[in-house]
Amino acid sequence: MDKVSLKEIVIKGKCIKSGNRPLVCVPLMGHSENDILEHARRILDKAKCCSIDIVEFRADYYNDIQDLTKLGDLVTKLRELFEDKIFLFTIRSPKEGGEKREYEPHTIEEINRFIIDNKLADMVDVELYSVEGEESSLISLAKERDVKIIMSNHDFEKTPAKEDMVSRLVRMQQLGADIAKLAVMPNSKDDLNTLLTATMEMNVSHGDTPIVTMSMGEIGAFSRIAGEVYGSAFTFGAVGEVSAPGQLGVEELNNMLDMIHRNCV
Repeated sequence: MDKVSLKEIVIKGKCIKSGNRPLVCVPLMGHSENDILEHARRILDKAKCCSIDIVEFRADYYNDIQDLTKLGDLVTKLRELFEDKIFLFTIRSPKEGGEKREYEPHTIEEINRFIIDNKLADMVDVELYSVEGEESSLISLAKERDVKIIMSNHDFEKTPAKEDMVSRLVRMQQLGADIAKLAVMPNSKDDLNTLLTATMEMNVSHGDTPIVTMSMGEIGAFSRIAGEVYGSAFTFGAVGEVSAPGQLGVEELNNMLDMIHRNCV
């Protein structure tokens, strides 16, 4: 795994870079190990006919997430199954749209630290609010262990002002993120335009790292296919279960990304 420059990251031969055809990330979910492995097999089957570059294990859905031995064993199995895919480990907190559960005795940070310290993922999602205002030892550990950090922020109620969204993405870069990610909810087409404008401004004026942005729900669906034009480095497509409102099926998503790539480059 090699970081070529601040503006692009190469993992397993796949380049994460704003302005390229966006890579395709598929969420992997399930409450039990059997459910997760079954979903993994369906993702692998779908990957035979369309592009899947990144697999995001949404660990907040896993009922045994607090058992680090079971979690480590499961993640090891998943990494072997997806050996040619970038493997992203994510615990989405309840306050940002994740599965509602209590994290005792281990906190989300402690579980992420376990994954990073044992190099069980290529990338780990860390939410902005969890490190804001302090120098995070988790980020430092990730750099030592060569695990890439996606720093994220989600607003499931509204689309903030353009300046606010750009400010959040810039702050993620300042805190040490390898990739800065923002997802917001539009209440109008104007909100979609605001998100796309913020993405373009971030990419052109402040793009020290790859960025990933999306506008959720039906109104925001266009943002999931427009990354090559506006600068979002990867996008999310579903195989069965969706992890956020407005996700497209992975085949449909790839077809639209190909069409844009052929006609806009």
